Amino acid sequence: MLNDNTGLKTARYCLCGAVVLHGIASLTMIIDALKILFGGIPGQLVIQITNYCNGACPQCGMRKTSDIARHRLPVEIIKAAVAQCAENGVEAVSFTGGEPFIDMRGIFDLLDYAGRAKIPYLRTGTNGYMLAGVDYERIAEFADRLASTKVRNFWISMDSADAVTHEAMRGLPGVVEGIKRALPVFHARGIYPAVNLGINRNISGEAIDRISGPGDDERFFEAFKAGFHAFFTRVIDMGFTTANVCYPMSSGNEALGNPAYGAISGDFAVSFTPEELRLIFRALLEIIPEFRNKIRIFTPLSVLYAMSQGNPALLFPCLGGVRFFYMDSRDGHIYPCGFLGELDLGDDLKTALRKSRDVIPHCMKCHWECFRDPSQLFGMARYIIMHPIRTFFLKRIDPVLLKLWFGDIKYYLQCGLFDGRTQRFTWGNCAAPVKC
Repeated sequence: MLNDNTGLKTARYCLCGAVVLHGIASLTMIIDALKILFGGIPGQLVIQITNYCNGACPQCGMRKTSDIARHRLPVEIIKAAVAQCAENGVEAVSFTGGEPFIDMRGIFDLLDYAGRAKIPYLRTGTNGYMLAGVDYERIAEFADRLASTKVRNFWISMDSADAVTHEAMRGLPGVVEGIKRALPVFHARGIYPAVNLGINRNISGEAIDRISGPGDDERFFEAFKAGFHAFFTRVIDMGFTTANVCYPMSSGNEALGNPAYGAISGDFAVSFTPEELRLIFRALLEIIPEFRNKIRIFTPLSVLYAMSQGNPALLFPCLGGVRFFYMDSRDGHIYPCGFLGELDLGDDLKTALRKSRDVIPHCMKCHWECFRDPSQLFGMARYIIMHPIRTFFLKRIDPVLLKLWFGDIKYYLQCGLFDGRTQRFTWGNCAAPVKC
């Protein structure tokens, strides 16, 4: 009689099939993918190096006009945390803010240090302020310095398909044109920045009003579909080759109490009801397949489907505090994530990692995409590997969710696992409509 142990080969054959379909670029990528699928889940540490910012973004509690205490983490604390990541197998390190590049010399020093520590997934990003209104020489100087580091993924934030709206929200006139002029300079040096969209009501330029009552949900849904379509069209025209979507961080988080990360804002632009969020995720789910063969889009369709259905059973618990962690600029302490500020894990990453071995993933309180997306992808991988009979014979996983997950894995491989130091791959038809 079959059981989950004897059926393990079934799952592995299926997963390996997803890995090798439609051509894989290199043996290294195959090894990395198999390590992720069949080995331990890679660790991640997000380090908020500062909460200082020069942007006026209404959707963020760290905007320059916010009356909050400002902090910069001492360099020695950051470097000690990076060293602990290298020593304890935490493969992904992100430097975030505030605006990480507000101290240009400091962030480049940290990127150099993390590169020497051989952190394989090294990431950071910017609002692009240094690109606005400057000449080619200054853009080239910045791009040369960034290219000299080992940063793997570099993102630039954009809030709207409409340049005037984006620049008004950020308080950074001329930044959109500056980004557009800078992208070819980055590309020539082997840097392929990702555009980072934080979902907000101003995505198409004109604020999308809240759902006013019964029957108004279709208007809201179509407005966000049009906004996402306009956004992806715009950034492709600008020259971006990679995109990522950040889910609204300020909505539906009433149960969090004391968030550590200061990006939460009560502004109308990023405040949504649960029904509005569900419709936003559904709009993304329908629009992204149209653009997947034109620009690498990290956002997984399987996650969007799970969050658009209003069924918590489709979601896997977050790995925050298990394999993913957050270090706050206020105190240099480790937290399970940016939101659970009441769960202080102390100032030593190694200790936090040791304690996490006994933690069973359970938290479903928020949808911060940095942790939600990989938690869902890895959670499903682990479940399929551990319970192949339940998956493939007893149909314990929603068949649409399972199909989308396999599609995400195949797409990620076709996109070179979103390596921001290589040009985008050529893939087959990834634009098939999603049927939910």
